[in-house]
Amino acid sequence: MYYLPCFTFSFHAQNWSPSGANWKYSYYGFFPGYVDVLYSGDTLIDGQTAKILSKTFHGIDWSMAVISSSIGKELTYENNGVIFLRYQNQWDTLYHFNALVGEHWRMAKQPTTSVCPDNSRLKVLATGNKTINNETRKYVVVDFCHPDLSSLGVQDTIVENIGFIGSYFLPYDQFDGAVDGNEGGPFRCYSHDNFATYAPHFSGACDYIIGMEELATTFSIYPNPVQDEIHLSTEFSSAFTRYTLYSLDGKMQQAGPISETIPLNHLRSGNYILEISNSTQKQFAKVLKVN
Repeated sequence: MYYLPCFTFSFHAQNWSPSGANWKYSYYGFFPGYVDVLYSGDTLIDGQTAKILSKTFHGIDWSMAVISSSIGKELTYENNGVIFLRYQNQWDTLYHFNALVGEHWRMAKQPTTSVCPDNSRLKVLATGNKTINNETRKYVVVDFCHPDLSSLGVQDTIVENIGFIGSYFLPYDQFDGAVDGNEGGPFRCYSHDNFATYAPHFSGACDYIIGMEELATTFSIYPNPVQDEIHLSTEFSSAFTRYTLYSLDGKMQQAGPISETIPLNHLRSGNYILEISNSTQKQFAKVLKVN
């Protein structure tokens, strides 16, 4: 276990991951969606009772189907205002709600990678209390730092028993995109059985797949398969402002303002993904190019 000798502790009631605890985060990936983190039970590890947090991605896949896919579990527990996370057979400090200004701890769950320096830290810049749903909760404002405590250029607020209210549940995921593709993005919402939804920076429904409108169905294009150009119906060409075409490895092939016809004659034969978008939503369709 990582020991924090410099922190001052105060004893008060804790309510980490109670019944129904549920976090939702926008997804940082090629396709739109969100990540759901849900308290799913307890377990015993080396004599320590731990909370199991199950993570699920909800979005669309390459076949344009709406999916829900498990992306693993996290094991956590709380002790006197400190939330611990199990990683590589030991307990990392995830959040510290009693930390004082100037104190710091190692970011939880750091794999061996060159994306971010080993032993990167979270340094406390400010502390305070805020009232949420008629409950007073502590918060700490932290700076994401190099090991020498110079800033990595990211700051966020950690709210007692909720976690980051700007970024993802796991702090190191902000910098680990080259390793796990950033399994989660900005914080959307938190709730539990006796705590109404808290969404300080997200205006849409917590479980919407994209932005402010839920992905319903893929749109129609014709012809498909296509040789020279594809056509969009007037309905879609007027509702969206931009298109982007991707190969199946996620590389952009072409993009531009939307029109009723999109030329593809210069592309190699194969499967592609067409994205059409505006300021509030995206939709996708699979395109087969033939010669």
